[in-house]
Amino acid sequence: MLDEDLLPISALQHLAFCERQCALIHVDRAWEENKLTAEGRTLHESVDEGYRQYRKGLKQFSSVSVRSLTLGIYGKLDVLELVKVAELPDNCSFLQIRGTWEMHPVEFKRGKPKKHNADRIQVCAQALCVEEMTGSAIHQASLFYGQIRKRETVDLSASLRAETHRTIARLRQIIEQQELPPPVLKRHCRACSLVEVCQPSSTTGSKTKAYRLELFG
Repeated sequence: MLDEDLLPISALQHLAFCERQCALIHVDRAWEENKLTAEGRTLHESVDEGYRQYRKGLKQFSSVSVRSLTLGIYGKLDVLELVKVAELPDNCSFLQIRGTWEMHPVEFKRGKPKKHNADRIQVCAQALCVEEMTGSAIHQASLFYGQIRKRETVDLSASLRAETHRTIARLRQIIEQQELPPPVLKRHCRACSLVEVCQPSSTTGSKTKAYRLELFG
C-alpha cells in the first residue's frame, strides 16, 4: 500500500465516537473548535514538542511517527515508553537504539475515562503499528487523562484488536465511498464542536424533540 493511501489513526477515534463526526472531518473537511478541542490541542502541543527521557532501564520518546502498511493506517504516538529486557536482538532500530525493549504506547486525552472504546481503539491501532514495525508483541498500552491526571491501563485483548480491525475497515469504506452518515442525536452531541455543522436536532419525531430539550434546553 502506498503512503498516500494510508488513513490517519486519529480518524478511528472520531469514527468510534460518531460516524457522522468522522465523515464531516475526513470527507467534508469540516472543523470547528470549542473549549474542549482547544484544551485537547494545547495538551497535545505540549507533548508534540518532542523529548527523550532516559532513566535506568527506561526510555520515553514523545511524538513517535508510526504506520502499518498491512492495515493501511498511520499516526503519531504521544509517548512510547521502553523497558529494556535484553541486549540482543535489536527491536527498536527505528528509534536508533540498541537492544530488545518491551514497548508501551501512551496516548494523552484532555478529559476522563469513557465507557465507550473510542480512545482504546485509537491506542490499540497505534500499538498494532508498532508491532508491525518492530516484530514484537505489545500486551498493554495506557491512556493518560488530563482532567483526573491519571492513567488508564488498556489491555490489548483479542476482542479490542478485533474491534479495532472492524473500525479500520469501516473507516476505509466511508472514505472510499465518500459517505456521510445521517445525523443521530445522542447525549455526546452537546460536547461536539461540530454540532452546529452536523445539526443532529434536525432529526424529526417527538422522542427526538424531547431528548433535544434534555440536552440543549
